[in-house]
Amino acid sequence: MKNLLYIFICTFFFSCSDDINNFSACDFPQKLSCCEGELTVLTLNRLESTSLNSSLRLIQDLSPDIVGLQESYGLGLDIATTLGYCYYGDEVNSVAFLSKYEMEFIDENFVRVHLNDEKIINFFNIHFTAHPYQPYQIRDGEITTVWQIEHEAEETRREEFQDLLKDLHSLIKDEEIILVGDFNEPSHLDWTSEAASQGLNFGLEINWPISFNLESIGMIDAYRQQFSNPISHPGLTWTPFQSENEVHDRIDYIYYSGRLELNEVSIVGPDYLSDIVIDYYESDHRAIFSKFIIQ
Repeated sequence: MKNLLYIFICTFFFSCSDDINNFSACDFPQKLSCCEGELTVLTLNRLESTSLNSSLRLIQDLSPDIVGLQESYGLGLDIATTLGYCYYGDEVNSVAFLSKYEMEFIDENFVRVHLNDEKIINFFNIHFTAHPYQPYQIRDGEITTVWQIEHEAEETRREEFQDLLKDLHSLIKDEEIILVGDFNEPSHLDWTSEAASQGLNFGLEINWPISFNLESIGMIDAYRQQFSNPISHPGLTWTPFQSENEVHDRIDYIYYSGRLELNEVSIVGPDYLSDIVIDYYESDHRAIFSKFIIQ
């Protein structure tokens, strides 16, 4: 009997500890008044070695309503508690959610953000597999044909993407969705025949499977919705760091669907390729900041 009581106490203690590590409720969550308003969203792969001060200042200065953080690994909780955000994440997972509004936690990649008693945003935050990274494989001559490239990309992220699609399919027709994250895969909207004819993207036109399939089910790429020309507006998020033979591309995204109107989208980073230039920026990914009108 004593052993059973000890097991129960330990189980209860560790369960509570795990809840504390995973969730921090904000004291005074915002509520969207009535029916319409603006919602701001930031997706940021902060780079695990980025200082807390840099990440804090960036989120404080931009003051997004919702943040999809990648490479959080627990640091997101420090940001959330300092700035007064609701939080979901833990020390071992890359992705974390920060919100000025109440969140309902579905799984490690999916929360429902309650803007008020009626308005809900289904918010997804993902960080897909980085290796092998197909643009590097193309650069290094490991894959050469369009079929090889598309097949290798599909195989690399198939299981993760199928899990995401299962959740999206039940929501896509009737509910508002925002999907953010580091996909570690370029977009078919960038690797076009026009871009290839200009000598971009190794002169290849590729139907990258994730972006192609998201478009086919009705998800809208916010950056390409506002800037449709990938030649004049490449929107590069990987990477502001410069190194020999680096392949620069757009692999971080904000997608949306439903009764949301895109008002503005900006690339955030440390240099002239960024729409919002931050001189204290430290990450190896540029971030994306979007403003939506809630209808």
